[in-house]
Amino acid sequence: GTTLGVLPADVVHSRYILLWGANPADTSPHSWRFIEEARRRGARVVTIDPQRTPTAAGSDWHLQPIPGTDSALALGLMHVIVKERLHDAEYVVNHTHGFDKLQLRLAEFPPAKTAAITGLPEADIVKLAREYAKAGASTIRLLIGMEHRANGAMAFRAISCLPALTGAWRHRGGGFRLLLSQN
Repeated sequence: GTTLGVLPADVVHSRYILLWGANPADTSPHSWRFIEEARRRGARVVTIDPQRTPTAAGSDWHLQPIPGTDSALALGLMHVIVKERLHDAEYVVNHTHGFDKLQLRLAEFPPAKTAAITGLPEADIVKLAREYAKAGASTIRLLIGMEHRANGAMAFRAISCLPALTGAWRHRGGGFRLLLSQN
């Protein structure tokens, strides 16, 4: 696909915002204001970051996985989403490739194993997967934090599968964003 993602201004239409390894409250105040507007409109803001950042402090929920375990967390979330049939099967069939192979890989990441790898409580992994999958117009905002770890590129790939799996791209404000310079 392309490197284009959710437009910054469209984040106000998001219902669930995952800020994964991103600290826009400090590093991207121009986009943080859209996140705050989305929250005023009822969006839930969740930060996934090993560090307690200003963004984490300003979020509804902060999860602190062990550094470098982002791929495992993404696969664990997808495991729950697929196992509980919370994925958008029609979207997956019509807009993705390799779902059968992905399902085989996801079998290796049940919540208990994902919890052991990431250091997060199993219940939090299941809760996050369910909330994210059920939100519809959910967006994930990534920045460069996780690329400072081994296998960072694979973590980006794994995380970017989440909005395709849930069909978040169908909704205005739903999808994925990496860098603002992409548009």
